[in-house]
Amino acid sequence: MFSRIASMIRAADRSSDGYSRDLQAARVRASYQRAYFAPALFNLIPVRTDLIGSMAVDVNWRLYYNESWIATHSVEENASLLIHEVSHLLRDHDSRKRSAAARDSYVWNTAADCEINDDLAAEGLPLPGDPPQPHKYGLPAGENAEVYYRHLYKPPQSEDEALLRQTVDGGQDCGSGAHGDRRPWELPDSDSTSGGTPGVDATKAEMVRREVAQRIMDTSGLGDVAIGWRRWAYGILSPKVDYFAIIRQTLRTSLRDSTLGRYDRTYRRPHRRQACYGDFIMPSFYQPRPRPGFLIDTSNSMQREQLSRAVAELGGLTRQLGYGSEVVVACCDAAVHHVKTVFNAAQLQMYGGGGTDIAAGLRYFIERKSGAVDLLVIVTDCETAWPDEMPPFPVITIRVGDGPPPPWGDRGRNRVITIEDQDEAFRKADRQRKRRWRVDR
Repeated sequence: MFSRIASMIRAADRSSDGYSRDLQAARVRASYQRAYFAPALFNLIPVRTDLIGSMAVDVNWRLYYNESWIATHSVEENASLLIHEVSHLLRDHDSRKRSAAARDSYVWNTAADCEINDDLAAEGLPLPGDPPQPHKYGLPAGENAEVYYRHLYKPPQSEDEALLRQTVDGGQDCGSGAHGDRRPWELPDSDSTSGGTPGVDATKAEMVRREVAQRIMDTSGLGDVAIGWRRWAYGILSPKVDYFAIIRQTLRTSLRDSTLGRYDRTYRRPHRRQACYGDFIMPSFYQPRPRPGFLIDTSNSMQREQLSRAVAELGGLTRQLGYGSEVVVACCDAAVHHVKTVFNAAQLQMYGGGGTDIAAGLRYFIERKSGAVDLLVIVTDCETAWPDEMPPFPVITIRVGDGPPPPWGDRGRNRVITIEDQDEAFRKADRQRKRRWRVDR
Protein backbone atom coordinates (compact mmCIF):
# COMPACT_ATOMS: atom_id res chain seq x y z
CA MET A 1 0.00 0.00 0.00
CA PHE A 2 2.78 2.44 0.90
CA SER A 3 4.61 1.67 -2.34
CA ARG A 4 1.40 2.46 -4.24
CA ILE A 5 1.08 5.83 -2.46
CA ALA A 6 4.75 6.58 -3.15
CA SER A 7 4.28 5.86 -6.86
CA MET A 8 1.25 8.18 -6.94
CA ILE A 9 3.33 10.92 -5.31
CA ARG A 10 6.15 10.43 -7.83
CA ALA A 11 3.64 10.60 -10.68
CA ALA A 12 2.20 13.77 -9.19
CA ASP A 13 5.69 15.24 -8.96
CA ARG A 14 6.26 14.68 -12.67
CA SER A 15 3.00 16.41 -13.64
CA SER A 16 2.75 19.05 -10.92
CA ASP A 17 4.94 21.66 -12.61
CA GLY A 18 6.23 22.79 -9.23
CA TYR A 19 3.02 23.23 -7.23
CA SER A 20 2.91 22.73 -3.49
CA ARG A 21 3.92 19.36 -2.08
CA ASP A 22 1.40 19.94 0.70
CA LEU A 23 -1.30 19.98 -1.95
CA GLN A 24 0.15 16.81 -3.50
CA ALA A 25 0.03 15.06 -0.14
CA ALA A 26 -3.54 16.22 0.43
CA ARG A 27 -4.64 14.97 -2.98
CA VAL A 28 -3.04 11.57 -2.44
CA ARG A 29 -4.55 11.37 1.06
CA ALA A 30 -8.01 12.28 -0.27
CA SER A 31 -7.79 9.66 -3.02
CA TYR A 32 -6.68 7.09 -0.42
CA GLN A 33 -9.53 7.95 1.96
CA ARG A 34 -12.16 8.04 -0.78
CA ALA A 35 -10.83 5.99 -3.68
CA TYR A 36 -13.95 6.59 -5.75
CA PHE A 37 -13.05 10.31 -5.94
CA ALA A 38 -9.60 9.61 -7.41
CA PRO A 39 -10.57 10.15 -11.11
CA ALA A 40 -11.92 13.60 -10.27
CA LEU A 41 -9.12 14.59 -7.88
CA PHE A 42 -6.37 13.77 -10.37
CA ASN A 43 -8.14 15.64 -13.19
CA LEU A 44 -8.00 18.93 -11.28
CA ILE A 45 -5.52 21.48 -12.67
CA PRO A 46 -3.83 23.24 -9.69
CA VAL A 47 -3.22 26.99 -9.95
CA ARG A 48 -1.36 28.83 -7.16
CA THR A 49 -2.76 32.23 -6.18
CA ASP A 50 -2.75 34.61 -3.20
CA LEU A 51 -6.06 36.22 -4.16
CA ILE A 52 -8.22 33.69 -2.31
CA GLY A 53 -8.33 32.57 1.27
CA SER A 54 -8.09 28.78 0.88
CA MET A 55 -9.26 26.83 -2.19
CA ALA A 56 -11.73 27.30 -5.02
CA VAL A 57 -12.56 25.79 -8.40
CA ASP A 58 -13.77 27.19 -11.69
CA VAL A 59 -16.02 25.67 -14.34
CA ASN A 60 -12.97 24.37 -16.23
CA TRP A 61 -11.87 22.17 -13.31
CA ARG A 62 -8.95 24.43 -12.36
CA LEU A 63 -8.17 24.29 -8.63
CA TYR A 64 -7.05 27.62 -7.17
CA TYR A 65 -5.22 27.30 -3.86
CA ASN A 66 -3.48 29.55 -1.35
CA GLU A 67 -0.14 27.94 -0.54
CA SER A 68 0.18 29.72 2.81
CA TRP A 69 -3.25 28.51 3.92
CA ILE A 70 -2.48 24.93 2.96
CA ALA A 71 0.86 25.01 4.80
CA THR A 72 -0.86 26.02 8.05
CA HIS A 73 -3.42 23.19 8.00
CA SER A 74 -3.08 19.46 8.42
CA VAL A 75 -3.10 16.97 5.58
CA GLU A 76 -6.46 15.64 6.76
CA GLU A 77 -8.06 19.09 6.65
CA ASN A 78 -6.59 19.86 3.25
CA ALA A 79 -7.82 16.51 1.93
CA SER A 80 -11.33 17.21 3.25
CA LEU A 81 -11.38 20.62 1.60
CA LEU A 82 -10.19 19.08 -1.67
CA ILE A 83 -13.08 16.61 -1.55
CA HIS A 84 -15.43 19.51 -0.82
CA GLU A 85 -14.24 21.54 -3.82
CA VAL A 86 -14.29 18.63 -6.25
CA SER A 87 -17.82 17.83 -5.04
CA HIS A 88 -19.02 21.14 -6.50
CA LEU A 89 -17.75 20.02 -9.91
CA LEU A 90 -19.08 16.48 -9.66
CA ARG A 91 -22.55 17.65 -8.65
CA ASP A 92 -22.54 20.23 -11.44
CA HIS A 93 -23.58 23.07 -9.18
CA ASP A 94 -22.92 25.80 -11.73
CA SER A 95 -25.41 24.48 -14.31
CA ARG A 96 -27.91 23.53 -11.59
CA LYS A 97 -27.86 27.17 -10.44
CA ARG A 98 -28.93 28.27 -13.91
CA SER A 99 -31.62 25.58 -14.05
CA ALA A 100 -32.96 26.67 -10.65
CA ALA A 101 -32.99 30.35 -11.77
CA ALA A 102 -31.00 31.24 -8.65
CA ARG A 103 -29.94 34.89 -8.70
CA ASP A 104 -27.85 35.27 -5.56
CA SER A 105 -24.43 33.61 -5.98
CA TYR A 106 -23.58 33.94 -2.30
CA VAL A 107 -26.77 32.23 -1.12
CA TRP A 108 -26.44 29.53 -3.79
CA ASN A 109 -22.81 28.91 -2.73
CA THR A 110 -24.00 28.52 0.86
CA ALA A 111 -26.82 26.18 -0.20
CA ALA A 112 -24.41 24.07 -2.27
CA ASP A 113 -21.99 23.93 0.67
CA CYS A 114 -24.82 22.68 2.90
CA GLU A 115 -25.62 19.95 0.36
CA ILE A 116 -21.99 18.77 0.42
CA ASN A 117 -20.94 19.33 4.02
CA ASP A 118 -23.68 17.27 5.65
CA ASP A 119 -22.41 14.20 3.78
CA LEU A 120 -18.78 14.97 4.68
CA ALA A 121 -19.70 15.48 8.33
CA ALA A 122 -21.64 12.21 8.33
CA GLU A 123 -18.49 10.44 7.10
CA GLY A 124 -16.42 12.00 9.89
CA LEU A 125 -14.14 14.09 7.70
CA PRO A 126 -12.58 17.12 9.47
CA LEU A 127 -13.90 20.33 7.89
CA PRO A 128 -11.59 23.30 8.55
CA GLY A 129 -13.03 26.50 9.95
CA ASP A 130 -16.77 26.93 10.47
CA PRO A 131 -18.28 25.78 7.15
CA PRO A 132 -22.01 26.09 6.35
CA GLN A 133 -24.09 23.11 7.45
CA PRO A 134 -27.87 22.68 7.34
CA HIS A 135 -28.40 22.51 11.11
CA LYS A 136 -26.88 26.00 11.52
CA TYR A 137 -29.79 27.43 9.56
CA GLY A 138 -32.43 25.21 11.14
CA LEU A 139 -32.72 23.05 8.02
CA PRO A 140 -32.83 19.24 7.79
CA ALA A 141 -29.86 17.31 6.47
CA GLY A 142 -30.01 15.28 3.27
CA GLU A 143 -31.72 17.85 1.04
CA ASN A 144 -30.34 19.29 -2.20
CA ALA A 145 -29.02 22.78 -2.93
CA GLU A 146 -32.25 23.83 -4.63
CA VAL A 147 -34.26 23.17 -1.46
CA TYR A 148 -31.72 24.94 0.76
CA TYR A 149 -31.65 27.93 -1.58
CA ARG A 150 -35.43 28.36 -1.42
CA HIS A 151 -35.21 28.49 2.39
CA LEU A 152 -32.14 30.73 2.58
CA TYR A 153 -32.83 33.25 -0.16
CA LYS A 154 -34.50 36.52 0.81
CA PRO A 155 -35.11 39.15 -1.89
CA PRO A 156 -33.09 42.36 -1.32
CA GLN A 157 -35.08 45.31 -0.03
CA SER A 158 -33.06 47.99 -1.83
CA GLU A 159 -30.55 48.46 -4.64
CA ASP A 160 -27.75 49.07 -2.12
CA GLU A 161 -28.46 45.73 -0.48
CA ALA A 162 -28.51 44.00 -3.87
CA LEU A 163 -25.14 45.60 -4.76
CA LEU A 164 -23.70 44.53 -1.42
CA ARG A 165 -24.72 40.93 -2.01
CA GLN A 166 -22.78 40.83 -5.26
CA THR A 167 -19.54 41.03 -3.24
CA VAL A 168 -19.16 37.52 -1.89
CA ASP A 169 -16.95 36.93 1.12
CA GLY A 170 -13.72 35.42 -0.17
CA GLY A 171 -13.58 32.85 2.65
CA GLN A 172 -16.85 31.26 1.50
CA ASP A 173 -16.52 31.74 -2.26
CA CYS A 174 -15.83 28.39 -3.91
CA GLY A 175 -15.50 29.92 -7.38
CA SER A 176 -17.46 29.63 -10.59
CA GLY A 177 -17.35 25.84 -10.30
CA ALA A 178 -19.88 26.23 -7.46
CA HIS A 179 -22.07 29.05 -8.76
CA GLY A 180 -21.12 29.73 -12.40
CA ASP A 181 -20.16 33.40 -11.93
CA ARG A 182 -16.60 34.11 -12.98
CA ARG A 183 -14.40 35.72 -10.31
CA PRO A 184 -11.58 38.24 -10.91
CA TRP A 185 -8.92 35.82 -9.75
CA GLU A 186 -9.93 33.11 -12.23
CA LEU A 187 -7.87 32.54 -15.36
CA PRO A 188 -9.48 33.16 -18.76
CA ASP A 189 -10.60 30.25 -20.88
CA SER A 190 -7.67 28.99 -22.95
CA ASP A 191 -7.84 27.84 -26.56
CA SER A 192 -5.42 26.66 -29.21
CA THR A 193 -4.11 30.21 -29.83
CA SER A 194 -3.68 31.38 -26.23
CA GLY A 195 -0.99 30.21 -23.86
CA GLY A 196 -3.16 30.06 -20.73
CA THR A 197 -3.65 27.16 -18.37
CA PRO A 198 -5.92 24.64 -20.11
CA GLY A 199 -8.94 23.24 -18.38
CA VAL A 200 -11.17 20.19 -18.65
CA ASP A 201 -13.78 20.33 -21.40
CA ALA A 202 -17.45 19.47 -20.82
CA THR A 203 -17.22 16.04 -22.49
CA LYS A 204 -14.31 14.88 -20.38
CA ALA A 205 -15.94 16.31 -17.25
CA GLU A 206 -19.04 14.22 -17.90
CA MET A 207 -16.89 11.13 -18.41
CA VAL A 208 -15.16 11.77 -15.08
CA ARG A 209 -18.54 12.14 -13.35
CA ARG A 210 -19.73 8.85 -14.75
CA GLU A 211 -16.53 7.08 -13.74
CA VAL A 212 -16.82 8.39 -10.18
CA ALA A 213 -20.50 7.42 -10.09
CA GLN A 214 -19.68 3.90 -11.25
CA ARG A 215 -17.03 3.52 -8.56
CA ILE A 216 -19.51 4.69 -5.93
CA MET A 217 -22.12 2.18 -7.12
CA ASP A 218 -19.51 -0.59 -7.03
CA THR A 219 -18.63 0.15 -3.38
CA SER A 220 -21.98 1.28 -2.01
CA GLY A 221 -22.88 -2.23 -0.86
CA LEU A 222 -20.24 -2.02 1.84
CA GLY A 223 -21.89 0.94 3.53
CA ASP A 224 -18.78 3.14 3.16
CA VAL A 225 -20.46 5.79 0.99
CA ALA A 226 -22.83 8.45 2.30
CA ILE A 227 -26.41 8.05 1.15
CA GLY A 228 -26.29 11.46 -0.56
CA TRP A 229 -23.46 10.30 -2.81
CA ARG A 230 -25.18 7.00 -3.54
CA ARG A 231 -28.31 8.89 -4.58
CA TRP A 232 -26.20 11.17 -6.79
CA ALA A 233 -24.45 8.22 -8.44
CA TYR A 234 -27.76 6.48 -9.11
CA GLY A 235 -29.08 9.63 -10.76
CA ILE A 236 -25.98 9.97 -12.95
CA LEU A 237 -26.02 6.35 -14.16
CA SER A 238 -29.79 5.98 -14.52
CA PRO A 239 -31.14 6.71 -17.99
CA LYS A 240 -32.76 10.12 -18.24
CA VAL A 241 -36.37 9.99 -19.40
CA ASP A 242 -38.01 13.21 -20.57
CA TYR A 243 -41.50 12.55 -19.21
CA PHE A 244 -42.74 15.97 -20.28
CA ALA A 245 -41.82 15.23 -23.90
CA ILE A 246 -43.58 11.85 -23.76
CA ILE A 247 -46.71 13.38 -22.26
CA ARG A 248 -46.75 16.23 -24.77
CA GLN A 249 -46.44 13.86 -27.72
CA THR A 250 -49.13 11.51 -26.33
CA LEU A 251 -51.54 14.37 -25.66
CA ARG A 252 -50.92 15.93 -29.06
CA THR A 253 -51.70 12.65 -30.82
CA SER A 254 -54.78 11.94 -28.70
CA LEU A 255 -56.20 15.43 -29.15
CA ARG A 256 -55.73 15.22 -32.90
CA ASP A 257 -57.36 11.78 -33.12
CA SER A 258 -60.29 12.87 -30.94
CA THR A 259 -61.49 15.34 -33.60
CA LEU A 260 -60.22 13.58 -36.69
CA GLY A 261 -63.02 13.42 -39.31
CA ARG A 262 -65.36 15.64 -37.29
CA TYR A 263 -66.69 18.92 -38.65
CA ASP A 264 -69.45 21.42 -38.00
CA ARG A 265 -71.17 24.24 -39.84
CA THR A 266 -70.80 27.93 -39.11
CA TYR A 267 -72.06 31.20 -40.60
CA ARG A 268 -69.27 33.25 -39.04
CA ARG A 269 -67.29 33.16 -42.26
CA PRO A 270 -68.50 32.76 -45.85
CA HIS A 271 -68.45 29.52 -47.75
CA ARG A 272 -65.42 29.25 -50.02
CA ARG A 273 -67.74 28.79 -53.05
CA GLN A 274 -70.35 31.33 -51.97
CA ALA A 275 -70.11 33.09 -55.34
CA CYS A 276 -71.62 30.01 -57.03
CA TYR A 277 -74.77 30.14 -54.85
CA GLY A 278 -75.70 33.77 -55.38
CA ASP A 279 -78.16 35.11 -52.81
CA PHE A 280 -78.51 31.73 -51.12
CA ILE A 281 -76.13 31.91 -48.10
CA MET A 282 -74.22 28.70 -47.49
CA PRO A 283 -72.46 27.84 -44.23
CA SER A 284 -68.77 27.05 -44.11
CA PHE A 285 -67.29 24.07 -42.36
CA TYR A 286 -64.74 23.93 -39.56
CA GLN A 287 -63.12 21.31 -37.34
CA PRO A 288 -64.18 21.79 -33.71
CA ARG A 289 -61.58 22.16 -31.00
CA PRO A 290 -61.14 19.10 -28.79
CA ARG A 291 -62.54 19.44 -25.30
CA PRO A 292 -60.44 17.51 -22.80
CA GLY A 293 -61.21 16.70 -19.19
CA PHE A 294 -58.66 16.67 -16.38
CA LEU A 295 -59.15 14.51 -13.28
CA ILE A 296 -56.79 15.08 -10.34
CA ASP A 297 -56.46 12.58 -7.51
CA THR A 298 -56.52 14.74 -4.36
CA SER A 299 -56.73 11.90 -1.86
CA ASN A 300 -54.62 11.73 1.27
CA SER A 301 -52.12 9.35 -0.37
CA MET A 302 -51.07 11.95 -2.93
CA GLN A 303 -47.95 13.83 -1.82
CA ARG A 304 -47.23 17.50 -2.42
CA GLU A 305 -44.73 16.72 -5.19
CA GLN A 306 -47.29 14.57 -6.97
CA LEU A 307 -49.92 17.32 -6.81
CA SER A 308 -47.34 19.77 -8.15
CA ARG A 309 -46.82 17.39 -11.04
CA ALA A 310 -50.58 17.44 -11.70
CA VAL A 311 -50.61 21.24 -11.84
CA ALA A 312 -47.62 21.21 -14.20
CA GLU A 313 -49.34 18.74 -16.51
CA LEU A 314 -52.51 20.86 -16.53
CA GLY A 315 -50.44 23.90 -17.48
CA GLY A 316 -48.83 21.96 -20.33
CA LEU A 317 -52.24 20.80 -21.57
CA THR A 318 -53.71 24.31 -21.65
CA ARG A 319 -50.64 25.60 -23.51
CA GLN A 320 -51.02 22.88 -26.14
CA LEU A 321 -54.69 23.77 -26.70
CA GLY A 322 -53.88 27.44 -27.17
CA TYR A 323 -55.54 30.64 -26.08
CA GLY A 324 -59.29 30.51 -25.56
CA SER A 325 -59.58 26.74 -25.14
CA GLU A 326 -61.14 25.43 -21.97
CA VAL A 327 -60.42 22.34 -19.88
CA VAL A 328 -62.95 20.74 -17.54
CA VAL A 329 -61.07 20.04 -14.30
CA ALA A 330 -62.36 17.91 -11.42
CA CYS A 331 -60.73 17.07 -8.08
CA CYS A 332 -61.55 13.64 -6.72
CA ASP A 333 -60.73 11.70 -3.56
CA ALA A 334 -63.63 9.44 -2.55
CA ALA A 335 -66.03 11.77 -4.37
CA VAL A 336 -65.86 14.47 -7.00
CA HIS A 337 -65.19 18.00 -5.72
CA HIS A 338 -65.07 21.42 -7.32
CA VAL A 339 -65.62 20.83 -11.03
CA LYS A 340 -64.49 23.93 -12.89
CA THR A 341 -63.74 25.03 -16.43
CA VAL A 342 -60.29 26.62 -16.55
CA PHE A 343 -58.21 28.28 -19.23
CA ASN A 344 -54.85 28.07 -17.42
CA ALA A 345 -53.34 26.30 -14.41
CA ALA A 346 -53.42 29.45 -12.26
CA GLN A 347 -57.22 29.15 -11.97
CA LEU A 348 -57.00 25.73 -10.33
CA GLN A 349 -57.92 25.18 -6.67
CA MET A 350 -57.37 21.85 -4.91
CA TYR A 351 -60.09 20.17 -2.83
CA GLY A 352 -60.01 16.77 -1.17
CA GLY A 353 -57.79 14.95 1.29
CA GLY A 354 -59.90 11.90 2.08
CA GLY A 355 -59.95 8.36 0.70
CA THR A 356 -59.47 7.35 -2.92
CA ASP A 357 -62.11 6.34 -5.46
CA ILE A 358 -61.12 7.40 -8.97
CA ALA A 359 -64.08 5.38 -10.29
CA ALA A 360 -66.33 8.16 -8.96
CA GLY A 361 -64.47 10.68 -11.09
CA LEU A 362 -64.75 8.46 -14.15
CA ARG A 363 -68.51 8.08 -13.60
CA TYR A 364 -68.87 11.85 -13.41
CA PHE A 365 -67.27 12.40 -16.81
CA ILE A 366 -69.14 9.45 -18.35
CA GLU A 367 -72.54 10.64 -17.07
CA ARG A 368 -71.88 14.30 -17.79
CA LYS A 369 -75.02 15.67 -19.47
CA SER A 370 -73.70 18.78 -21.13
CA GLY A 371 -70.28 19.42 -22.56
CA ALA A 372 -69.08 15.86 -22.99
CA VAL A 373 -65.29 15.54 -23.08
CA ASP A 374 -63.34 14.08 -26.01
CA LEU A 375 -60.36 13.00 -23.91
CA LEU A 376 -59.71 12.52 -20.18
CA VAL A 377 -56.33 12.98 -18.49
CA ILE A 378 -55.98 11.45 -15.01
CA VAL A 379 -53.11 12.22 -12.61
CA THR A 380 -53.11 9.70 -9.77
CA ASP A 381 -50.90 7.44 -7.69
CA CYS A 382 -53.21 4.56 -8.72
CA GLU A 383 -53.88 3.59 -5.10
CA THR A 384 -57.53 2.94 -5.98
CA ALA A 385 -59.92 0.34 -7.34
CA TRP A 386 -60.47 0.70 -11.08
CA PRO A 387 -63.74 -0.17 -12.86
CA ASP A 388 -63.61 -3.14 -15.21
CA GLU A 389 -65.51 -1.39 -17.98
CA MET A 390 -63.54 0.86 -20.30
CA PRO A 391 -64.81 4.48 -20.57
CA PRO A 392 -66.35 5.56 -23.91
CA PHE A 393 -63.64 8.18 -24.46
CA PRO A 394 -59.81 7.86 -24.55
CA VAL A 395 -58.12 8.07 -21.15
CA ILE A 396 -54.48 9.03 -20.55
CA THR A 397 -53.42 7.92 -17.07
CA ILE A 398 -50.37 9.71 -15.68
CA ARG A 399 -49.23 7.35 -12.94
CA VAL A 400 -47.16 9.06 -10.22
CA GLY A 401 -47.20 6.28 -7.61
CA ASP A 402 -46.79 2.54 -7.10
CA GLY A 403 -50.43 1.49 -7.47
CA PRO A 404 -51.62 -0.77 -10.30
CA PRO A 405 -52.77 1.01 -13.49
CA PRO A 406 -56.29 0.45 -14.85
CA PRO A 407 -56.77 -2.93 -16.57
CA TRP A 408 -57.77 -1.16 -19.80
CA GLY A 409 -55.01 1.46 -19.44
CA ASP A 410 -53.13 0.57 -22.64
CA ARG A 411 -56.05 -0.81 -24.61
CA GLY A 412 -57.19 0.94 -27.79
CA ARG A 413 -56.44 4.66 -27.65
CA ASN A 414 -55.91 4.62 -23.90
CA ARG A 415 -52.38 5.20 -22.59
CA VAL A 416 -50.61 4.82 -19.23
CA ILE A 417 -47.52 6.98 -18.60
CA THR A 418 -45.62 6.01 -15.45
CA ILE A 419 -43.50 8.76 -13.91
CA GLU A 420 -40.98 7.08 -11.66
CA ASP A 421 -40.01 8.97 -8.51
CA GLN A 422 -36.21 9.25 -8.47
CA ASP A 423 -35.83 8.91 -4.70
CA GLU A 424 -38.18 5.93 -4.49
CA ALA A 425 -36.41 4.24 -7.42
CA PHE A 426 -33.08 4.83 -5.69
CA ARG A 427 -34.27 3.36 -2.41
CA LYS A 428 -35.63 0.30 -4.20
CA ALA A 429 -32.39 -0.24 -6.12
CA ASP A 430 -30.35 0.35 -2.95
CA ARG A 431 -32.30 -2.30 -1.05
CA GLN A 432 -31.80 -4.78 -3.87
CA ARG A 433 -28.07 -4.04 -4.03
CA LYS A 434 -27.62 -4.51 -0.27
CA ARG A 435 -29.60 -7.74 -0.43
CA ARG A 436 -27.32 -9.09 -3.20
CA TRP A 437 -24.24 -8.00 -1.23
CA ARG A 438 -25.36 -9.95 1.85
CA VAL A 439 -26.05 -13.03 -0.27
CA ASP A 440 -22.64 -12.80 -1.92
CA ARG A 441 -20.94 -12.58 1.44
